[in-house]
Amino acid sequence: MLNIKRMTIACLTTLTAVMPAMAGSEVSQDKLRVMSIDWSQTETMIALGVTPVASAQQSDYNDWVRSPKIPNETVDVGLRTQPNLERLSELNLDTIFLSPRFASLETQLSRIAPVKILGLYKVGEVNWEAVTDFTRRMAKEVNADKQAEQLIANSEAELNGLKAALPDNLPPVLLVQFMDTKHVRVFGENSIYKVALNQLGIQNAWDKATNAWGFALTGVDKLQGIDAQFVVIEPLPVGVKEHLAHDQYWQYLIEQTGRPVITVKPTWSFGGLPSAMRFANLVTSALAEEVTQ
Repeated sequence: MLNIKRMTIACLTTLTAVMPAMAGSEVSQDKLRVMSIDWSQTETMIALGVTPVASAQQSDYNDWVRSPKIPNETVDVGLRTQPNLERLSELNLDTIFLSPRFASLETQLSRIAPVKILGLYKVGEVNWEAVTDFTRRMAKEVNADKQAEQLIANSEAELNGLKAALPDNLPPVLLVQFMDTKHVRVFGENSIYKVALNQLGIQNAWDKATNAWGFALTGVDKLQGIDAQFVVIEPLPVGVKEHLAHDQYWQYLIEQTGRPVITVKPTWSFGGLPSAMRFANLVTSALAEEVTQ
């Protein structure tokens, strides 16, 4: 039975890889010259089948967001906090999208093209409804309403399949991302990871306060006594992997849970629907793999 579940998960992961192209196959590109500073907007546009004329920090996007891939023709305009204004002015843009996080750029960017601010993250408001609403609002701005409905429907069907493929009686999970050898982000309410867990029916072990981005910054020592499956989200800072391999306290924490630590590949922790789906696939696959060992 577990082998069948693993095969199902693999098939669903393949579906995720082709879903953006399917969803955006009917978007008319010749009238849209748009770009986004925020990666949650970038990934959502691409998932809708819209090719942004430009985006920011593409190398870092490739490290942290990973999927969907930025099209080759999309121009890299530099840092999100300090985009190349001269390069932007050459692109004949119709709209520049910002999130509230980068709203300080509005004045200078509005001299180049109309600016539209669209955000997802508000304290206590990030759930599946908020994620799909953000997707629809983004789609409306780029004339991709139909594609948004298809993308959301595909995603919900995929989540149902992943949930059905999960092993029974899973323990709560604790989602951590290392900042250095002694400190971690622990993700809970208001995080895109928690949105994915909720849709999969997986309990999050972190019940303490989180910030607007859905995480609490805490010391590794504060994780003691939490009965959960530890899930470490990559990437790890330089040297942390080697340190953890020999850190007796970390090894003690893991031993106390009675379960080996699980590591999953990077997913943008401040992302939208594409990031939620990527994480849902990765964590489902990792949990199923652990049960079969």
